[in-house]
Amino acid sequence: MEVIQASVPEPLFGEVLLKINYVGFCGSDLNTFIGCNPMVKMPVIPGHEIGATVEHIASGVPESIKKEMIVTVNPYTNCGYCSSCRAGRINACANNETFGVQRSGAMCDYIVVPWQKIIPTLGLSPHHSALVEPMSVGFHAVSRGKVTDNDTVMVIGCGMIGIGAIVRASLRGATVIAVDLDDDKLSLAKELGASYTINTNTENLHSKLMDITEGFGSDVVIEAVGCPETYRCAIDEVAFAGRVVFIGYSKREVNFQTKLFVQKELDILGSRNALPDDFRAVIKYFKLNKFDKERLISEIVLPSEAFEAMCRWAAAPAKIFRILVDFN
Repeated sequence: MEVIQASVPEPLFGEVLLKINYVGFCGSDLNTFIGCNPMVKMPVIPGHEIGATVEHIASGVPESIKKEMIVTVNPYTNCGYCSSCRAGRINACANNETFGVQRSGAMCDYIVVPWQKIIPTLGLSPHHSALVEPMSVGFHAVSRGKVTDNDTVMVIGCGMIGIGAIVRASLRGATVIAVDLDDDKLSLAKELGASYTINTNTENLHSKLMDITEGFGSDVVIEAVGCPETYRCAIDEVAFAGRVVFIGYSKREVNFQTKLFVQKELDILGSRNALPDDFRAVIKYFKLNKFDKERLISEIVLPSEAFEAMCRWAAAPAKIFRILVDFN
């Protein structure tokens, strides 16, 4: 990882030049950094969790987008003609290119984006705006799982995306069980809506889940880690006739006892990215709920300090929640 010089891009018709204020490093950036992201196209400028200010507006942009407006960005492309796009699920576009993965991202002083990808965050600070995208991915997973107030929902993994799933499931009235290896993350999960927590380092997940659910298991399991052990755990611990939503993707092969798919008559769902409605729901949540959002940020660093910050994260992945890079 290195800091390079680049020219300021010029916005064309229908585009907006953004001054980047803060960008978050996410788990996919960490996987890219350590060489474990099979989806990345190298070399790449990382960054898709964005808090920015509108700097310049080209022609062909609606008047509702104004200079100095604080915004975040929908960082996914959609082609408009694949089966996902035709079904209205543009978040799962077959030809998607996400900032910082298949195309260069927002870890720059300035970026240009089509106006349609801008999401105003009026009322939020730029650094809190950079937290919207990862939370929205968790919100979307809850929608995929069709969570209601009748459900018990177990969320495996209390990183930023898992926390988003916990918040959204709680807002829908579900009973939420948060599962992680780290007590600090579980404490935050409890604060933000989890009714129960399970630390799999110190507690037996199965026996505690059976106690909580009176032996039934969880109606919905949302997997937000992405490893073979948590993939199998989701299938093992979900209730009969339950729903499993996978957000994380495993970098290793996963061996399943597939009889449980049929025996339990499971709905097994993938959840990718987020829809504009998910972004707006997170923004509304941030505005209406006055919890300490700084707890979602592990540290804020300058671009020149990003390499050392990523080294620290790679050395202790369970202890870092979110790293923001300050481009002010």
